[in-house]
Amino acid sequence: MPRSSFEELEIHASDGAVLRALVDDPPEGVAVRGTLVLAHAMFEGKSSFGRRDRPGLSSALGARGFRTVAFDFRGHGDSASPRRGEWGYDDLVRQDLPAVVDCARARGDGKPVVVVGHALGGHVALASQGTARVAADAIVAIGTNVWVPELERSRLRWAAKSAIARAALAISARTGGVPARRLHLGSDDAPDACLRDLLRGVTDGEWRSRDGADDYLASLAQVLVPVAAVLGEASVIDGHAASGEAFARRCGGPVAFFRARAGQRELVTSSRAWPLVLDAVEWAFAQLRP
Repeated sequence: MPRSSFEELEIHASDGAVLRALVDDPPEGVAVRGTLVLAHAMFEGKSSFGRRDRPGLSSALGARGFRTVAFDFRGHGDSASPRRGEWGYDDLVRQDLPAVVDCARARGDGKPVVVVGHALGGHVALASQGTARVAADAIVAIGTNVWVPELERSRLRWAAKSAIARAALAISARTGGVPARRLHLGSDDAPDACLRDLLRGVTDGEWRSRDGADDYLASLAQVLVPVAAVLGEASVIDGHAASGEAFARRCGGPVAFFRARAGQRELVTSSRAWPLVLDAVEWAFAQLRP
């Protein structure tokens, strides 16, 4: 049966973007322990965490007493960008996630607010926290890493990443973006500007804002809150466990690693991987106890 607790929200970012979110409260009789902001992967949307008619990871988290706020980044799902579809990575770091975390905090009854980010959502959360755009109490990064050479110890994987990135950039330059739906990469396309931001690590060797003001990689040292890194050991290229571990180790606070024999996408979409995610969330909340 559809969950009756789902509440739809409209959250406005400071630049005018309208973000759609879905709040899922714990079942009746289960006390709320805190709020989890669920930030989705690239080419995906909030529905990857579950829908009103299809229970997902959000429902499993709710059973543990966590209120979840799953949202669509601009240009994904039901969320829109104020600039006619044009948006970049910095908009997600500087505008979208801060607006949603602020909303979750305002509705959180003084209890902890933790960001659970999948792939894109994970590194947006760490970049936003490291540059002091958000102040989450902890971060759970699922299948998360960025493509920069200093985080990739395998020459073979880096060669593969470089080849994939340059092919994607060539397609994007011709089509004006990534036709993810047509290529069966996910449910949502992405504009050329965002792809170039995401792949700056391959073209320029840096994970940095487009205007150069923020060195996101260096800012990880300022992430002092607990970080739980969920690693998919079946991920071959993107989300590879070794790259994800090297990435998370750059954080300045306590870091714990949780490994599953699953691919990057399966960490969120497969119920077999959810116990590991639940363990990561429980670890993060345990670090917050006085």
